[in-house]
Amino acid sequence: MSYYTTGEIAERCQVSVRTVQYYDQKDILKPSHMTETNRRMYSEDDVKRLELILLLKHLGCSLNDIKTLLKEESTMNTLNYILSMKEESLSQEVNHKQNIIKSIKIMKQYINAQSVSPIQKLTDIKRMVQASTHIRYIHKNIFITAGLISIAQYTGIISSIILKSKRPLLTVSPFVISYAIALTYYYAKKVAFICPNCHTQFHPALNQLITAKHTLNTRRLECPNCHKTNYCIETPAQSS
Repeated sequence: MSYYTTGEIAERCQVSVRTVQYYDQKDILKPSHMTETNRRMYSEDDVKRLELILLLKHLGCSLNDIKTLLKEESTMNTLNYILSMKEESLSQEVNHKQNIIKSIKIMKQYINAQSVSPIQKLTDIKRMVQASTHIRYIHKNIFITAGLISIAQYTGIISSIILKSKRPLLTVSPFVISYAIALTYYYAKKVAFICPNCHTQFHPALNQLITAKHTLNTRRLECPNCHKTNYCIETPAQSS
């Protein structure tokens, strides 16, 4: 029968000598033979046992789980139960970390890399982030109204083409223009913007709001406080 020293079994299983010694101390990998000089010798069965320990460790099993599974009466059913519990625990941990990553990404949108604001501003930013969920409600109202305006406009255009008359288009045009102006004022009144540099919340002038480059939730504006131009983030305007 072949025997392996601590160093040899460690090399065979591609682990450190300290790992083998650790499992020996924890009573889950005892040598099959001891020499007269108290040298630990491991058999082929011990090699297989160590490989099983390493596999269970790779699957996320704790030391206590491994001790339980290495008992003679343990079966695949026991392993399945432990792995199911581990899977559920890891899924919850992954979801928690994904939520943290999501929060970090949202928070970073409010912070310029060159921002000079004190760290105490972070709590203010958190409140702004929470309030910004209301932006979706504002956007919904705008999209619905804009949709109705578009329907009225295209109805006028199509009617004018069919009837070969400008009258339908001229009839709806005042209503379309009025609603478009009202929608612009509604948007300007309902939203404010947060400077990612100094985190001041401000209302831009209407002409700046209309002409500024923008994405879905930001507009490139000059902050009236720090006078830096950045893509500033929409937030619900504070009620006066």
